[in-house]
Amino acid sequence: MTADLATRFEAARIGARLAALTPADRVASVDEAYRVQADLIARAGNDVRGWKVTALAPADQRKYGSSRPVAGPLLGPYVCAAPARVSLSALVTPLLECEVAFVLGSDLPARNAPYDRAQVEAAVAAVVPVFELADSRVEPGAPELLKLADAMGNGLFIVGRPISDWHRLDLTNVSITLSHNREMIGQGNSARILGDPLLAVVALANAQPLPDPGLRAGQIVTTGTCTTPVAVRLGTYAADFGLLGTAEMTVVA
Repeated sequence: MTADLATRFEAARIGARLAALTPADRVASVDEAYRVQADLIARAGNDVRGWKVTALAPADQRKYGSSRPVAGPLLGPYVCAAPARVSLSALVTPLLECEVAFVLGSDLPARNAPYDRAQVEAAVAAVVPVFELADSRVEPGAPELLKLADAMGNGLFIVGRPISDWHRLDLTNVSITLSHNREMIGQGNSARILGDPLLAVVALANAQPLPDPGLRAGQIVTTGTCTTPVAVRLGTYAADFGLLGTAEMTVVA
């Protein structure tokens, strides 16, 4: 069943249309959702550029029948550098999110002893401002576990310039301004993510195992939206992350 579901998710992503799901398309657990993800990863040539973490709060975890955060893979074919040119026709119903992400400089494998903040901080090589275009191949009212199986609704991931000397920055108070065609349309702050987005990376490191290859050096962990998601329209988007820099993209038909 998981392979068949992955086949239809892949076809839906390529065809920019909703997957044809039936009542039999049921994902019963986080582990089963991760098996579907593993199949999607294999179909993408095992090219996992990173992970998006969600369900950081217990109330959100319960939606997945879980007691830990969950994650979706950022697949290589759908990751690009800013400034990016995005075709709206290649997406279904995309929402734009501004996020603070972390580039791993060393592996964080699953283990019995939990990681503490200092250990995760030592594994982080850089911080980077990013856009995520969240885009689900299933209906909005679909069960959360089905959305998790669908790469946690990732459509595209657009990466700004990494900052390697990030330790000098206060990541607990990064103000973000989002504009569309030079008109401000949104604001946010990194404090929205647990008061400190690095804590989301700690939470994910301690919520393993993930589908292979897990958390590996060179991957990006993105921590959730700091701004209210907005529907994507034609035109140019720019996000100013202050000392973290900017992310930009132009959306065409």
